[in-house]
Amino acid sequence: MKNVVANRRLDRRKVFFTRISFIFLMILFVSALTVSFTKRKIETNSYLSNKVVNSTKKHKPSSVKKSVVVLKNQISNSGTRVEDVYKEDGKKTAYLTFDDGPSTTVTPRILDTLKANGVHATFFLMGQNIERNSESKELVKRIYNEENAIGDHTYSHSLKKLYPHNLLDVSAFMSEVDETQNILKNILGPTFFTRIIRMPGGYMSRKYYKDPNLIEFDNILKQRNMVNIDWNAYDFDAEGRKRYAGELLDKVKNTVKGKNKVVILMHDTYGKEETAKALPDIIQYLKEQGYEFGTLK
Repeated sequence: MKNVVANRRLDRRKVFFTRISFIFLMILFVSALTVSFTKRKIETNSYLSNKVVNSTKKHKPSSVKKSVVVLKNQISNSGTRVEDVYKEDGKKTAYLTFDDGPSTTVTPRILDTLKANGVHATFFLMGQNIERNSESKELVKRIYNEENAIGDHTYSHSLKKLYPHNLLDVSAFMSEVDETQNILKNILGPTFFTRIIRMPGGYMSRKYYKDPNLIEFDNILKQRNMVNIDWNAYDFDAEGRKRYAGELLDKVKNTVKGKNKVVILMHDTYGKEETAKALPDIIQYLKEQGYEFGTLK
């Protein structure tokens, strides 16, 4: 009986020491893991710190200015907001605007005249004409880099497509506006955006016909921070028979009379050589009448 009791005590001691040994080993194991992890963390932080320092050294801004070629007014046009164009401020301001371009025959002559006279204008471009050839695309760059403004005049200028049954098709119209905007972005850069548009035939014609879709159209323009602008003076280079330079000048004189703020409609598309011929005299006349020149945005 004594032997049995002694054996049981011995077994209990063995179990006890076995458990103590296991706990001790576990403590040693956890301690070893903690030390290893801490060491690696310190090494990692040291490596990252050195990497940041080295990277900072590599990318330290140079004191030498680099020459970067960018397009002027990259984000949008510069000039007078359309909403402010007709506000009276005691000054006489003329906004020369050209529709339906660019053309390789007339637009270069218009640009040459503007540059020679130190004057800038706003060009309402058609996507279809921009895409005619590579020279037309280069003209878009020239228009912009010579500090003129660019507006959107739809892609096709097709009255049948834009105003079927003499009603504004808002969806078709805005689709063409977007198409032309994308063409301009491809040429001038992805950040380019022009908020100004000119409806073919003019917004005034839609009002004359009491187009019921103008309400929807106006709301869309407002949502997209875009605005249409018509004109209040005109050289009549796209009305009826062909007019020669002298006649175009006379029309401008007649339609700007008595106005301090004038937005003059002209065209620089194919076949408008007489407009290019009349432009130097138009600019000279406006200067003599005390007008300054501006662009639209």
